[in-house]
Amino acid sequence: MTTPDADIRVSRLDGGLRVVTEADPQSRSAAVGVWVGVGNRDEPAELAGASHFLEHLLFKGSSTRTARDIAEGIDAVGGDLNAFTSKEYTAFHARVPGWDLDFGLDTLLDVIVDPGFTEVEVDAERQVILEELHWSNDTPDDVVHTALAEQLFPDHPLGWEVLGSEESVSAMTARSVRDFHDEWYCRSNLVVSVVGNIDHDDVVSRVDGMLSSLAAGKRTERTAPDEARSADLFTARPIEQSHVAQGWRAPSQQSDDRYVLAVASQLLGGGWSSRLFQEIREKRGLSYSVFSSVGSYVDSGALTVYAATSPDRLDVLRGVVDEQLADLVENGPGERELEVARGGFEGATVLGLEDSGSRMARLATNVLIRDRVIPVDEYLDAVRAVSAEDVQRVLGEVLAGARVSSVVGPAAS
Repeated sequence: MTTPDADIRVSRLDGGLRVVTEADPQSRSAAVGVWVGVGNRDEPAELAGASHFLEHLLFKGSSTRTARDIAEGIDAVGGDLNAFTSKEYTAFHARVPGWDLDFGLDTLLDVIVDPGFTEVEVDAERQVILEELHWSNDTPDDVVHTALAEQLFPDHPLGWEVLGSEESVSAMTARSVRDFHDEWYCRSNLVVSVVGNIDHDDVVSRVDGMLSSLAAGKRTERTAPDEARSADLFTARPIEQSHVAQGWRAPSQQSDDRYVLAVASQLLGGGWSSRLFQEIREKRGLSYSVFSSVGSYVDSGALTVYAATSPDRLDVLRGVVDEQLADLVENGPGERELEVARGGFEGATVLGLEDSGSRMARLATNVLIRDRVIPVDEYLDAVRAVSAEDVQRVLGEVLAGARVSSVVGPAAS
């Protein structure tokens, strides 16, 4: 019996370019991704939002393809094409029928190598991004998390909005965005990932050829953030609810405790059976939306808890959150709830392996961050090994650090 990782291969090419594939002879689709190791934490202040701006602009076409050519080509094969920007990388991905793999791969690599955006297109897309910023500023749960991040990572790009600011987006020119592209979209900073009924060597040859014009370039060098500072933040908005987010600095992607923290967050507020969902929504009806989450970066991380409620019930809600956190640190999770939390991760991992797009993204992210693909069984074993004592220890260490509280809601009358 073969393992889920038996058909995964990684090639490291000249200039630092990496190609990772998974052969799936039974698949009728192909998923293609290009992961670029630059995100908004790598931007100078005057170019805040440049990674996200580029994400929008690259689908404007190349010297040989217009934006309409790309749109019609994808629609003609029933595929999908998209991209996203994170704190530490930018990703471009497509899914197409297996027999159209060459089209999907060529389209993605073409816009990566030879973006064709003009000053007119930059100005048009600038307005789209400014509207995106306005939408975010009108969305209370976005505002509350933006304020939280700024204080969790003070005076550091990890605390900046991925979209940038109105000032930086307004000032960006086609030249400055193109210079940013030329600096970071290089062979050493790219991972190409393909999953489908493919031949690894054929994919490597095609990728290497299409990216031959790119310089080796350099990978990003990052500075870790200083310590967080405890703070209670309030942003007045004329809305019906109070939105509250609390955060603590947490272990990085490199820490062995990342598995423990992921399980701890799952049992705290990661699903319907989690403590916060059961106590805050199901038992007390204090909130419609309540959850916890973990953000992990190469040199830091964050644990956050979010909920929204009526202003006159905010203190009660926060008290329940504090009670549940204190109980987990003091007494640890029960055997059954820990089993449910670990099982949730195991099941989500296995179900994700059924989707070629999810598998492609997993491969690309692993190679970009760790320069290897963590075997599925290695990941599952690490999750299964998390004990109640581990949860107590890691949560205790995290919660002993500075706490930032961010509230967005109506001003007190």
